[in-house]
Amino acid sequence: MINRNQSIIVYCTIVAFAILYEHQPLLPLLAGEWNRPLSDVALLTTVTMIPLALAPLIYGYFLERISSRRMLISGFSLLLVTQAVLSTAPGYDWFIVLRAVEGLLLPAIFTSLMTYTSASGGSIHSRRNIGFYIAATIIGGYCGRAVTGLVTDLFDWQTSFWMWSVMALIAVVSLLKLDTDPRGRLVKISLPEIRKLIRKPVNREGLAAAFLLFFVSAAMMNFLPFRIFELEPDITTGAMSLVYTGYLVGAVISVFSTRIIRLFGSERRTLLTAVLVYISGVFLFMSEQLAMLYFAMLVLMAGMFSIHSVLSGFLNHLEASRKGMINGLYVSSYYSGGVLGSFLPGMLYQSQGWAAFCLLLVGLICLLGLMVWLMPAGSNA
Repeated sequence: MINRNQSIIVYCTIVAFAILYEHQPLLPLLAGEWNRPLSDVALLTTVTMIPLALAPLIYGYFLERISSRRMLISGFSLLLVTQAVLSTAPGYDWFIVLRAVEGLLLPAIFTSLMTYTSASGGSIHSRRNIGFYIAATIIGGYCGRAVTGLVTDLFDWQTSFWMWSVMALIAVVSLLKLDTDPRGRLVKISLPEIRKLIRKPVNREGLAAAFLLFFVSAAMMNFLPFRIFELEPDITTGAMSLVYTGYLVGAVISVFSTRIIRLFGSERRTLLTAVLVYISGVFLFMSEQLAMLYFAMLVLMAGMFSIHSVLSGFLNHLEASRKGMINGLYVSSYYSGGVLGSFLPGMLYQSQGWAAFCLLLVGLICLLGLMVWLMPAGSNA
């Protein structure tokens, strides 16, 4: 049964990830409204993810000294303010600045949510709880894209941003009723301990895999709207945003990730199978049929979130005492890939076309598979 604390964490996770991705289905629309090229509006994602790549290391350090609850209340309160200002539709320059500010706040929220979730179940249930957390991130990412697109079609994009401001206000109020951090005594972590965590082979390979995982996903998610409009110029923002419906398969996979591991016998076998599914999804995106792109999203996300849920849960399971720091390192590696993936592949897309873009992603997934192959087999779930 999900208790009150878990319900609050799930709700806040959904809202935070919706705000992170709310702008993606609007990129072609905003490009036209501001008369900006693809590379300029793609930066709206990049500037948000740069702090996400760097700040979790700092927040992970502080989460070894202060409670997750306190950081969540502070982070969401500031996020509410910036989201409300964004809803007033500032110009491109101010929009970039405000999205960067949200990028500074979101890693504090994500790392705190992940740490609270993994610690609330103890070492026995940490993998299961992380699976539920990732399911909530998936629902949030889908709502941020699909609901924003549909509300924009019905009203305008400013109204959709105001909607998420109200959702953030509800999150702040709910967090006031959240119980204190379940980790118990918090202790200071030293820089040598951070280096020790990174030097562990399983952590090093796992963090590299997380980087490559989100590089590919961020690239596809950020530039897919432009590909859809390239194939179907008259498509509405709401109809285009529904391509993300396949994203929801990840929520099911995350919840049942421990059962999937038992089916394949180990974390590494599960991860290697998921890598093959991930590659298949990218190949399907090379189709010029719009209907195939909707199916490709289902396959891509099945592979992506199988890797994400198993990998993050595995690293949390192995690191019993320093969850704040290992989560900070994981989130940092994950979003470092997102920073580069949300921008650099777009240059190849503009110059060489969609096929070259997809082949680049296939090559990076193969490298991801190598990182997984080098990891230990892991224990049965």
